[in-house]
Amino acid sequence: MKSIKLLLFVFISLSFGVFAQDTLIKNTGELLTGIIIDQADGFISYRGALGEEINLVAVDQLLLIKKANSEYQVLYKNDTLITKLGVVLTGKVLQISPDSVAYFRFNGRLESQKQVAISELLLIKFSNGSLENFIQNSNNTKISDGALYELGASDALIYYKTAPGVIFGEVLLGISSIMLYPMVAGITIACVKPNKVDNPLNPNNKLIYSEPEYKKGYTKQAKKRKTKDAFVAYFSGLAATISALIIAFN
Repeated sequence: MKSIKLLLFVFISLSFGVFAQDTLIKNTGELLTGIIIDQADGFISYRGALGEEINLVAVDQLLLIKKANSEYQVLYKNDTLITKLGVVLTGKVLQISPDSVAYFRFNGRLESQKQVAISELLLIKFSNGSLENFIQNSNNTKISDGALYELGASDALIYYKTAPGVIFGEVLLGISSIMLYPMVAGITIACVKPNKVDNPLNPNNKLIYSEPEYKKGYTKQAKKRKTKDAFVAYFSGLAATISALIIAFN
């Protein structure tokens, strides 16, 4: 009986040693398993799952680190892929080939890298703000309203800039907001849709005038940006006034 218990204990211990592995995902999508020994000076040293050899991998070559029985450490920012049907896909783009795009997606559990055909894509918005635009390669294929809306919203994040006059005016209104009227005016200006949304630097600028859904998505995102910038400017002016009053009465 004791020998059976001993064998069972050894089996459980070995099983734990095999399955309780650390996991590393490289920028290429390659999955590495083993036991992490140390992490220092921008490198991770680990022992492979099936051997005693010590390996080194640079942290900047990794997308994700998962130590056994601990949380995941995500080392990347998601890219955004928008299909011509308006479907939004998020993940880290690994490779773009002439026919397809490979990307890694993590939503709380490990998944194998995914593929999407170039012919299905409208654009890729990378985490650094740059775009890979496939609209010119659509061969006159009708792009869905949802895709045009998403394209407009994505472009607005990059190319819409709140007018300097709005920022300056909101700061002045904030400074003078010890009275009621400037406060009402500041809120009103912040919440109104921007009048000028086109930008010659936007490669899709013409779509503002030819595609209503594109303009709708662009304008909505531009309004969010304008409202945020306006309120920041307004409360900066208000904070300046309050600070001046506190200093004056002390």
